[in-house]
Amino acid sequence: MKKTVSLLISVFLLVTSCTVFAVPAAADEAVVYVKDGGTGDGSSVSSPLGSFDAALKALASTGGTVKVVDAVTPVGNTEAKAEITGFYYAEPAHGQRITVTSADPANKAQIIFSTECQWYALSGPTAFENLKMVNDTESFARILARGNHLMMGEGLEMYFGETLQTTYDVFDSTMKGFTVIGITNVGAEYEGMAEADTKITIKSGVYFLVQAYSRKLTDSLVHTGNCYMEFLGSFAVRQMGFASQGSACTVQGEAYIYWASKVHSWRIFPGYDVTTTEPFTANLFLDANADFLNEGDMPQTFVGPAKVKTVNIWYNPASSTAKELAEWTETGYRITQADGAVNLDTLDRYAGPAYRISTESVVEPVTPETQPPETKAPETKAPETKAPDTKAPETEAPGTGAPVSTGTPGTGAAGTGTTGTAPTEAPGEQNGVPVYVWIIIGAVVVCGVVIGVILAKKKK
Repeated sequence: MKKTVSLLISVFLLVTSCTVFAVPAAADEAVVYVKDGGTGDGSSVSSPLGSFDAALKALASTGGTVKVVDAVTPVGNTEAKAEITGFYYAEPAHGQRITVTSADPANKAQIIFSTECQWYALSGPTAFENLKMVNDTESFARILARGNHLMMGEGLEMYFGETLQTTYDVFDSTMKGFTVIGITNVGAEYEGMAEADTKITIKSGVYFLVQAYSRKLTDSLVHTGNCYMEFLGSFAVRQMGFASQGSACTVQGEAYIYWASKVHSWRIFPGYDVTTTEPFTANLFLDANADFLNEGDMPQTFVGPAKVKTVNIWYNPASSTAKELAEWTETGYRITQADGAVNLDTLDRYAGPAYRISTESVVEPVTPETQPPETKAPETKAPETKAPDTKAPETEAPGTGAPVSTGTPGTGAAGTGTTGTAPTEAPGEQNGVPVYVWIIIGAVVVCGVVIGVILAKKKK
C-alpha cells in the first residue's frame, strides 16, 4: 500500500511540474523609480533616480513605466526658437510607450512644470496617469505630442500652483492651465512634422486648450496627416480644435474623433483656424455616454462654422446621450462654406477607414442582419497598443456620405481599414481548449493506467 501511495504521489508531482512549466511566464515590464533629489539606481521606492531625464533614458530602448516618488521636475534640455526665450524639455527618443505614474496610486505624486521649463515635448508614445500635474508657472504649461501618441490617462489632477483646478474653471476667462497640442507650438521644433498624424487620447483632467495640429506657427506649413482623438473618460477643456489654431497652416488631412465621454467645454471648434479654403472634414463618432455640456450641464453647441466644410456625425443609437448630442449638433451647427454639409448617420452603418488610435477596439462595419457592436462605458480602460506610425489612407471627397475604406487588414495603424477575420487561438490553447485542461485530462489518464497496473499485479 505504501508503494502504491508513493507511486501515485510521484505521478501527481510529475504532472503538476509539467503543468507549471507548460504555462509561460509573462515578461516583466521595465519599471524605474524617480524622485527629485534621489540618489539611488531607480530599482525601488527607496532607491529612486534623481533625474526625470535619466528615468526616461533608462526605458528608451524597451519602454515601460516611470514611477514617481513624491515629486519630480523635468529640466529643460532643448533651446527654444527665437519666438520665445529659454529652454524646454524634450524626451529621449523611444519607440515603445513610456507611462509616467505615481509610485503609490493612493497618494499621488507630482510632476511639476516650472517657469524654467514650462514646455514638455514627446519623442515617442507617452502616457500620464494617476498623477498631480502641477503648472508652477505664471502662464500655461504645454505638452507637445509632436505627432506621437499622447495619452492623458485616468486619475489626473491638474493644479495651478497649489490650487486644484475643477471642471468649472474652464468657463473662467482668466483661467491658466495645461495645453495639449498634437504636433507643436510656436517656439518649438517642427522640422519633418508636416506629415505627422495627431494622436491624442484623453481619459481625465482639466485643460485650457487641446489642439489637434499646431498653434501660432508663423511659418507656412501644410499638414497632410489626419487628426485622431479619443475621448474615453470625463474631462473638461476651455477650448478645443480639430485643426490648427492661430497659425499660417493649411490642413489637408481629416479629423476622426471617437467620443465616449462626458466633456465640459466653453467652446469646441471642429475646424478652427484653417487659413485656406481646403475642404477640411471632421468625422465625429459618438459612442456610449457621449455628451458635450456647458457650465449649466446643458447641451453645448460647436462653434466656428466657417472653418470646416463637412461634418460627418456617426452615433450609437443605443446611447441616449450619444443620440441626443448627434441630433443637437446636426440641428444647431451650420456650415457657411459653399457646398458644406452636416451629415447624420448611425455608428453601426459606418464602413470607412478605422477611426480609433487603439486599433484593437475599432468598431467593424455591421450588416443589417447582425446586431450593432457592443460598446464600453467611458470608465472602462481602453486597450493600449503601440501608436500607429503610418499615414491614414485618403477617403472620398466630403459630402458624399461615409468614406470608403482603403486600408489593409492587420496593419495595426490608425486610418487603415479593418475587416472581419477568423478568430485565432489564444496563447496556451489547442483547438480552442486551454492547455491546462489537456494536462489535467492527461494526468487523470496516467493515474488511471498506474492504478490499473497496480491492481492487476495484486490479483496475480
